[in-house]
Amino acid sequence: MKKYISILLVIVTFSFAKAQDIQFVNAENGLVIREKPNQGARRLGMLDYGTAIEITEHTNLMLDVIDNGKKLSGEWVKIRSIDAFETFDEGYVFNGFLTEEKLQKRFKTKYKAFTVSMEGISEKKSIKDVINPNFDAVLIYKLKEDEALNNKIVRVKHHQEFRSIQVFQKHENSIAISDNASHCDLINWKHYYSSWKPLKTISSNHRFESLPISEKQASRFIEVDIEKLKTEVNETCGESWSNSIKDISSVNDFPASVKLSKLFFRIVMTDIDGNKIEKLIIFEVPLNTETKDDSYAKL
Repeated sequence: MKKYISILLVIVTFSFAKAQDIQFVNAENGLVIREKPNQGARRLGMLDYGTAIEITEHTNLMLDVIDNGKKLSGEWVKIRSIDAFETFDEGYVFNGFLTEEKLQKRFKTKYKAFTVSMEGISEKKSIKDVINPNFDAVLIYKLKEDEALNNKIVRVKHHQEFRSIQVFQKHENSIAISDNASHCDLINWKHYYSSWKPLKTISSNHRFESLPISEKQASRFIEVDIEKLKTEVNETCGESWSNSIKDISSVNDFPASVKLSKLFFRIVMTDIDGNKIEKLIIFEVPLNTETKDDSYAKL
């Protein structure tokens, strides 16, 4: 009899494990977790957009919330963390900001003075400086081949009083050589750098819109001695690649081309005392990505 009870318990436990009510946070500015199911309860933390959680209990304590002029109706639910990076175990949230649709967590990097996040770009780990691993004034990230930063919303959430927040953008172009089967990228040779341009503020909540980059802007380059280019290609990629460009007269003659290789975002916060806090975020763009025509800005 004990053996059958044990088997039954295993089956029931397995059924519960498979029946988890997993939902995702779709609150643009994050969702507050409370210790108890009411708005005056102690805050346990904040869940980012796209965070996956498990609903463990419905309270039937109903709540209406006004968000951007729209009324959201729902209830308090008890949730459990299923993300290893979250700092809470259980708590309560308003389920009007939850969805069953699987959402991707956004890119976010947190500093002492502010947090920067971007819509449409997945979360990433920075490439650490081996010599100064805790140095965060300049952080480097790699974009995926299907990710682009044209006209993306950049959010800067401040953690202290301040006078102003500004965000600037520029880009780097590099030379790439491709025969459609493989490629030779000169990422450590010469580059073209655009000038810094300020991003437009699109709301009072410190949201900015990244700048579009046209095909013309992405193909601009500095003046280059073609013979020196051929020598560099021979030393970097080998004789066969050097032979493939022996007849070119410019950096945009096939199989050579100029491609967008890095995007830079400079965030400048002026604190309440007039001191400036600057951080630089660099995104590396894969040079082997076949850029679609519609991904360029039509300028």
